[in-house]
Amino acid sequence: MGAERSDQRVPGRWTRRQRDIGVAIWMAFLAACVGTFMLFAVIDPNGVSDDWVIDWQPGVHLVYGMAFFFLFAIALLSALLTGYMIRTGPRRGHARGKGRRRPPETHHPADGNPDLDDEDWY
Repeated sequence: MGAERSDQRVPGRWTRRQRDIGVAIWMAFLAACVGTFMLFAVIDPNGVSDDWVIDWQPGVHLVYGMAFFFLFAIALLSALLTGYMIRTGPRRGHARGKGRRRPPETHHPADGNPDLDDEDWY
């Protein structure tokens, strides 16, 4: 006799959704760190603050922060969408044809239109 399965949660254990969100946040954070590093290896933040046309001058730390949070938001959206698509994708056996819809029936164009009987459609 096998072990009985309990539907009770283990204390301190995250659900699958919590783990997915945690992994997405961590991957987005790492991607934003690398992206910010690479961006400011090419662009000087002092040059960015000098080129603003608005009245106030953002400091170097504000430019770093805005770039990091922009890249973090883009990476987080990408990671969450990827996780959603993986979790809601086709079930097992889909590649072998299980659960697939049948292909639609195709008909010759002349079948439904008597005016096209004598034309060549190949």
